[in-house]
Amino acid sequence: MIARIMISILIPLTFVSAQVPAGAGGVKVDRDTYIIGPGDVITVAVLDSQDVPDKPMQVDPEGQIALPLVGRIEVAGKSVSALEKEITARLRDYIRNPQVSVNVTTLGSRPVSVLGAVNSPGIYQLGGTKNLAQVIALAKGLAPDAGGLIRITRYRSEESAPAGRGADQAEAKPSITLVNVKDLLTNSSEVAAMPIRANDVITVPKAAVVYVIGEVKNPGAQKLNDRETITVLEALSAAAGVLPTGSPKHAKLLRRDPKTMQRVETALNVKRIMTGKADNVTLRPDDILLIPRDTARAVGLKTVDAAIQLGTGALIYR
Repeated sequence: MIARIMISILIPLTFVSAQVPAGAGGVKVDRDTYIIGPGDVITVAVLDSQDVPDKPMQVDPEGQIALPLVGRIEVAGKSVSALEKEITARLRDYIRNPQVSVNVTTLGSRPVSVLGAVNSPGIYQLGGTKNLAQVIALAKGLAPDAGGLIRITRYRSEESAPAGRGADQAEAKPSITLVNVKDLLTNSSEVAAMPIRANDVITVPKAAVVYVIGEVKNPGAQKLNDRETITVLEALSAAAGVLPTGSPKHAKLLRRDPKTMQRVETALNVKRIMTGKADNVTLRPDDILLIPRDTARAVGLKTVDAAIQLGTGALIYR
């Protein structure tokens, strides 16, 4: 009696021969190029078989799933079509002409790194197809000190290997694409719609700055954005100009020596530059332009101010 029961269980498995439609259900992926990885959720269906239930299974951190009749099987690092072939081969010990369909229902192993001058840098899961603008939005947008260029580092032309396959990435020669932030912020731009792939690294460098300090209206750091240099006149214009108490002819340029990293002071007659009598000096990132105070002129202006206030007060009193 026991033998008959065993035979009745095996007979339905022995004569499975219909075709299972590949790709039924799940998310849309290229079955030959998409690489399954840890965190993905997949289903394995075998036509007319109750022993392999068609239910979602998440790939564990070791890249494996547990499948009835087959046991634990390594799935990470394999394409959908390759996994179908391997499961089919293993099931031939139990099923004649097994028809297997593997589908990805949730993309959980498609990390993208967003680094640098964004409001929330980190590693994000694409969870489907996303473009550059959408991925920057995942990182809560660009930080105020973001530069004018974004660097996208890509290790493969196709979908990259799953997270944790560092050796594959090290061997692959990365491609680097630079995009302009201005183009990204244009809604109709092709840059904003640029598709981002798994394991891409998006880096937003901080904007290079020069410092204009001293007797100017708006002292502080002036961003270069997507420029590599800025002139003295452009920097002064960004700082809203020299104050009446400033002495531009006694200005100083403080620039780091690349060997010692110490700042070297150079006298700079900005007054001559402003009047067109000297060349407009080019400032480099991290330069400091100092407009010193004209002490005598400052004292004179204070005296004038005091006189004006005194005269105004006398008129009011009268």
